[in-house]
Amino acid sequence: MNRVLIIRWLRRVMFSILFIVFVLLFVVFPIGASLLITNGRFRFPERGPTHPEELGLAVAPVEFTASDGIRLRGWWTAGDPSMPVIIFVHGMNRSRLELLERGAESSRRGYGVVLFDLRNHGESERAYTTLGIHESLDICAAQRFVNQRAPGRQQLLWGVSMGASSAILAAKRCPGFAAVVSDSSFLSFRETIGHHLRLFLHLPAFPFSNLIVATAEFRAGFDADDGDVEAAVGDIDAPVLFIAGGADRRMPPQLAERLLKASRSPQSELFVVPGAGHGEAFAADHEKYLAAVYRFLEKVRKNKSAIRQLGGPFGRA
Repeated sequence: MNRVLIIRWLRRVMFSILFIVFVLLFVVFPIGASLLITNGRFRFPERGPTHPEELGLAVAPVEFTASDGIRLRGWWTAGDPSMPVIIFVHGMNRSRLELLERGAESSRRGYGVVLFDLRNHGESERAYTTLGIHESLDICAAQRFVNQRAPGRQQLLWGVSMGASSAILAAKRCPGFAAVVSDSSFLSFRETIGHHLRLFLHLPAFPFSNLIVATAEFRAGFDADDGDVEAAVGDIDAPVLFIAGGADRRMPPQLAERLLKASRSPQSELFVVPGAGHGEAFAADHEKYLAAVYRFLEKVRKNKSAIRQLGGPFGRA
């Protein structure tokens, strides 16, 4: 009799353990991961200067509002009226400070500069983080701001990691940007969740990625398919400079190569910085990084000027 009771007890214990494991893996884990993605307020320590004055950059604080009502805060400097305006877009768990040095260097070269915090980051209003889907609305709001402050000037986008993905999605959502600098972009919302699960947790994309994505979609009210960066690249006419770190495990150069192949613009290019990790191409080699970016932007600017002079698209190189 005691043996029968022990067997029954063991079965109950095993069932309880299996049930707990099931709940942890298929309920708690997807919900927790979706919370980490969409609601997280963690911030990486900023690298480099944290005040524009340290770099001789004179800025004016500005505020503008995305079409869904989220208030965004940033800095603006007009630059040379004859030069384009660059809208800088930082990465996830960062702020406008991530691109401060690049903004200061662009200002020294005459470009107008917008440095701002995406929703749920820095000093901007709290909202769900959606890895570029709703963040593209923030960039469109910055575009409208520039249209008001500097009407008629060419606008460029320069983003890193989530900021790069957001920039490409924005170029599709609100066309009109002359070019995009995409540093360490991912391929899509769905793909990057699955890739990071395999990379860091050694978990298969199916079913865990599907559960996380579905939970995030339900909680934050978005469609993950709207975060398909690779498809967006094929839908925009603007040339894109894709930048990748040679040692980036999160967004390896192969992803940038895929994005380059998807681009419809013959002026799009790929620049790889050997030995650089994710989003670290600028830190790894300031000189070559900036030389590649400004050469690309200058080529785009000259080409756009030639097209205007010819009165049509036949001046495309």
